[in-house]
Amino acid sequence: MENSEVNPEGPYLSTILNVPAPQRFIVLIILAIWIWTWILRFFLHNNLDISQVILTRVPHDIRPGYTLQQLHRTARNFALKITRIIMPFHFVTVFLFEFKNVTEGPLKNIVFIVYFLPFIQCVIIFWFLLKECHMIKYCARRCLFIEPSPRTLRNTYILISDTLTSFAKPLIDFTLFSSLIFREPFTHFDLFVALFPVLVRLLQCLREYRLLHDTTLLCNALKYSCNLPILFCTWKSRVYEGSINKERLYHIQRWFMLFNSSYTLFWDIRMDWSLDSLTSLRSRSKSAVTLKKKMYHSAIVIDFLLRFWWLWVYIFQNLKLAAADSDYIFFQGEIQYFEVIRRGIWVIFKLDAEYYVKFTSK
Repeated sequence: MENSEVNPEGPYLSTILNVPAPQRFIVLIILAIWIWTWILRFFLHNNLDISQVILTRVPHDIRPGYTLQQLHRTARNFALKITRIIMPFHFVTVFLFEFKNVTEGPLKNIVFIVYFLPFIQCVIIFWFLLKECHMIKYCARRCLFIEPSPRTLRNTYILISDTLTSFAKPLIDFTLFSSLIFREPFTHFDLFVALFPVLVRLLQCLREYRLLHDTTLLCNALKYSCNLPILFCTWKSRVYEGSINKERLYHIQRWFMLFNSSYTLFWDIRMDWSLDSLTSLRSRSKSAVTLKKKMYHSAIVIDFLLRFWWLWVYIFQNLKLAAADSDYIFFQGEIQYFEVIRRGIWVIFKLDAEYYVKFTSK
């Protein structure tokens, strides 16, 4: 009651933006697909041909790569196609979830369909992705065999695998709910699924280090390994459910999260975006900035806010501006939406940095 008085818009936002946890994973995938379309449109508008720094066709395809215009058009058509297919499923799933929640003793068939529909949508999306996006299919087959050269192929691997790491938390919710198809949830299996994208990126960094012997790659590997103790604390907190040790684990986990957020924020700005100064940005060259300076500064601020969103939630809880047992300020699952949006911003400035490196190294 106290929370609703302080933030009266909270319940309304929750009603509009909240969807069942397994369906949220589907919505986030669709959102990520559209964000990729908007990223390509952004580069078109700013006359930056990033098709020169990412491989748009599989290596054995002798045809010329897509131009940026073709890439944008293909991505937009694919996003429209997937959205039209998934939207009917989405509305049916949300309706059945609401029906299940308000109906006492719902039919077993309804419960089965409710938990099975998100899984069907997931299969449909990934089937179309692998069928129509040949580059994703190629990289998915060789996700652990990232090559240090050619650089364009390496960039494509990194974009795909780093994007997957942003779906760790939605994967936990999706796996838990989907396992209810088998009546009982697969205990802790969801954490293993969420760990998979992190391990892929970690092993890629270690393999690159073995090939290139660049110590920067070990520092990058450390960045991804920071997720391991966080997931470990989540697992142990489940084991100590209802115990005083659970609160101690949460306290330890928050320190790991603080280190992880700080380290990844530094890496985003300094290493991935190649910015060596917050004021002059790329101070080594006056012509190094390809976008407006205010775009870089805005991206840094947004990255900082969203990297530490879990901290703002914790502070709001202590100030009694958010419910003590919630993990959101405005609406349930907000941090998962924000993470996908943050990843989209990261992709823009990562590709901008690769474009800068490519054309200043000539």
